[in-house]
Amino acid sequence: MKNLQNIVLAIMLATLLFGCKQKDENEYGNELGKTETKADPINVEGVIAVFGSFPLEFVSNGKLMASQQAELYFTKNQIVKEINVKNGDWVKVGAVLASLENELDLINLKQAEFQLESAKIDLDDKVITHSGGQVGGGRTGEKALNHFALSSGFKSAELNLQKAKIDYESTTLKAPFSGRVADLETKVMNLPKGGDPFCRLLNDKNFEVVFPILESEIGRLKVGQAVSMRPYVEDSVFYTGKIIEINPIVDENGLVVVKAIVPNTDGKLIQGMNVKVFIKDQVEDCLIVPKEAVVLRNNRQVVFTFSEGVAMWNYVETVLENSVSYSVTKEKDGMQEIFAGDTVITIGNLNLAHEAEVKFRMIK
Repeated sequence: MKNLQNIVLAIMLATLLFGCKQKDENEYGNELGKTETKADPINVEGVIAVFGSFPLEFVSNGKLMASQQAELYFTKNQIVKEINVKNGDWVKVGAVLASLENELDLINLKQAEFQLESAKIDLDDKVITHSGGQVGGGRTGEKALNHFALSSGFKSAELNLQKAKIDYESTTLKAPFSGRVADLETKVMNLPKGGDPFCRLLNDKNFEVVFPILESEIGRLKVGQAVSMRPYVEDSVFYTGKIIEINPIVDENGLVVVKAIVPNTDGKLIQGMNVKVFIKDQVEDCLIVPKEAVVLRNNRQVVFTFSEGVAMWNYVETVLENSVSYSVTKEKDGMQEIFAGDTVITIGNLNLAHEAEVKFRMIK
């Protein structure tokens, strides 16, 4: 009887445990890690990969230099008598910029003129005497004329007059070309600073832009190639020009100096201004994707393509780059491959997994 009671109790306990197990399985699932609910597709956006000419763009920092400029000096160290210009003035070629006190130089010039006249009289007397009283010295040979010019002091007087003219003219500073006055610091009634230029003259109608380019990129540049540039102080204003010179030397930093000419169309460019230079080129037969399409996975470049509701993982290598795009090729031994016409994902691709379900929208 006791054994029978034990059997009945065992059956009841087993039934109770089996019921609890079924209840737990119905509530949490009957397999470890298995979920009955399905995640919603991830919203992504993208564009079509294209094959064609890649618009290559070189960007460099440059500095403006006036295409024609000169440091102007007085050759005489005398008091400045008059200054006719100020910094920023535009002057025409030949304009008098300033003058020195020159009374003594004027006296020397007049004296040299008188000495030449006196020597000419003496020369004529010698020639007339030699030719037997005939004015003009028709019978006087060239050798004799040269002798009389020397003995009368005529040739020496001619040289003295030339020197006096140079000395007098050097007290006036004139513009050697049309341009803008800069770096004028000397004041009237003062001596010009020894060794320093009186002022600088800049023809700022055109500017040279001097900028460096990497050694690896120099092969794509040539004289006459178009460039554009914008000053740092004017983000929205661009100026266009062309390359005029490529220095055939690579410096210790692997850079080559390039020079371009840019018209100062609106007059806002000034000497020494810092600018950003842009040079464009075309490379044929490239597969082109937006920069946003390329993401990193384990330090490898990946582009996700959209196909039949899922995102496909593609290893790539970027070849060329501009401000908005890459040209890409398939990475060696990489999975998948991108072709022209494939849809590449550019938005929502940062945390995608291979073959993740996505809801795609084309960017227009």
